[in-house]
Amino acid sequence: MKWKNKDNKICRQLLKTWCDKLLELQVKEIDDADLRGGILCPACGRIHGRCLDAIYPFLYMADKDREPRYLEGAKLLFEWAERCVSRVDGSYINDTNSEWKGTTVFAVIQLIEALQYHGHLLDEETYCRWKERISKGAEFLYSFREFEVCNINYCSTNCLAMELCGRFFKEEKYRKRGQELAALAFSRLAESGLLYGEGRPTDGLSPKGCRPVDVGYNIEESLPSLVQYVCLTGDEKKRAAISKALQFHSLFFLDDGGIDDSFGTRNYKWTYWGSRTSDGCALGYLQAADWEPEFGVIALKNLRLLEKCTYEGFLFPGFAACERKEPACVHHMFSHAKVLAGILDRCLEHNLQEGTAPRMKKEGAVQVPELDSYFITKSSYTATVTGYDWEYLGLPGGHASGGTLSLLWDQKAGLLLCAGMCQYSLREANNMQLPRFAGHQCITPRLEYNSGETVYSSMYDYKSVLTCENSEEEIVIRVQGNLTDIHRNCLFDKDGEYLIEYYFGEKGIRICINAGLKATFIFPVVIRQEEKIHIEPGLVSLQAQNSNKKIQINKGTPVLLNGSEMIYNLVPGAEALKVVMQPDMGEIDFFFSF
Repeated sequence: MKWKNKDNKICRQLLKTWCDKLLELQVKEIDDADLRGGILCPACGRIHGRCLDAIYPFLYMADKDREPRYLEGAKLLFEWAERCVSRVDGSYINDTNSEWKGTTVFAVIQLIEALQYHGHLLDEETYCRWKERISKGAEFLYSFREFEVCNINYCSTNCLAMELCGRFFKEEKYRKRGQELAALAFSRLAESGLLYGEGRPTDGLSPKGCRPVDVGYNIEESLPSLVQYVCLTGDEKKRAAISKALQFHSLFFLDDGGIDDSFGTRNYKWTYWGSRTSDGCALGYLQAADWEPEFGVIALKNLRLLEKCTYEGFLFPGFAACERKEPACVHHMFSHAKVLAGILDRCLEHNLQEGTAPRMKKEGAVQVPELDSYFITKSSYTATVTGYDWEYLGLPGGHASGGTLSLLWDQKAGLLLCAGMCQYSLREANNMQLPRFAGHQCITPRLEYNSGETVYSSMYDYKSVLTCENSEEEIVIRVQGNLTDIHRNCLFDKDGEYLIEYYFGEKGIRICINAGLKATFIFPVVIRQEEKIHIEPGLVSLQAQNSNKKIQINKGTPVLLNGSEMIYNLVPGAEALKVVMQPDMGEIDFFFSF
């Protein structure tokens, strides 16, 4: 095995960094029973109900480092959870102000693993008390039927929880319940290997025939749980199915370890490395690397990205949030710390492997009909164009549609474009952040017309039609659509019609737009703070040490409405230069090279 630098110790070092920060934030000096033992989140100014997920990572560190502070931290956290989020029916609520009990599944899984691997650290009385609490949680999960109709991540994780409970308590009824849920979860795998079900109904179809899919949750929670379930049960048929699913979902990984969830139903929780409250992809991919060694490549890349996004002990959602000093939510850390402990307890670091992400090997265009999206790889770059039309729980302004160029990434320049939320709002108020600083705006590339009362945009158009022409020299994606407001009301007649053509060539992308009225094309280019901006007639350039981005305008006029001031968005934690293309007789034509 060839590791670079300290990659063979990356899990241990990251875990220690995060656990030390979590311990630092744990309330110990205040005697108030409703606060003591909880972990304060500087970003949200509160204690997150699911912070008890840090119990397992704390016990791992206590066992390996032999430092009493970790063990004490785990015990304090358990007691806090019992007082503040535990309920008499055996459940845990998601937060002190939330009635959702489904997250009990995560508490039960991590408590079982904590006792299985590190229970010897606890005195007999404490061990028995924790075991009894798990038993109550197991009974709740066994009877909680909502998992059969809610998002697929709960069905997938509870089949694992029930298998673990069945083994831990030697109770067959739990294992049978796990088998029922596993059958349901595996029935949501499309022929391609794509897992769907992040939306209701889980087996529903949109007007375009799309399925409810969120890549972040699939990669970081559902698929890893199903991998672990298969490893426990030894079901060969299911192992083949989950291996195919992991292979297909490799399409959504960038070569720097980033995850492309620019179109997902739960896009509002998208961070550059995954999803805000899920567990992480590395454990699942490393376990499956015993079957397919290439999965170890993906795990290593994602772990390196987590390391790069960790600053002063905190895991940030992306580079820009760190550079802007936008505080990072602790939920990122305690959720993902469980995965690191799981990797270390299973001694899976030997499966980490160097290599190239599979997406970068797929020269050409890949269409995923269930997402009405194209994934293009050309030369050293990769892009996503989406017309995905599943609206999550009827909440407008989520992910972009309308033939949006929702992601562009280059091997040398890194992230170039990304589509955050169309309109930032707290879809899950307990699991999202309010931005603190000015400049927080939509960073989605889009065609837009402001009537003075209503904003009409291509990114809101769920009825757009995408076509593709694929040749060795060039890939062309054409989008025909109608400018639409956030509530899906179209701007009628020819004034609202638009045509966008993307020409993907060896040296960059040419974008040609034809639209009525005075619709402008907003093109927020992802930028790092050290880049130098230069504008002259017909040209905008951004120079950095590793890249030279150029927007050469053939038709239309570029304007920097904010000057050189950057805009940013917490989804997925990126900063951008807002370039606005004003049309020439309804036409815009420019070439973007990098």
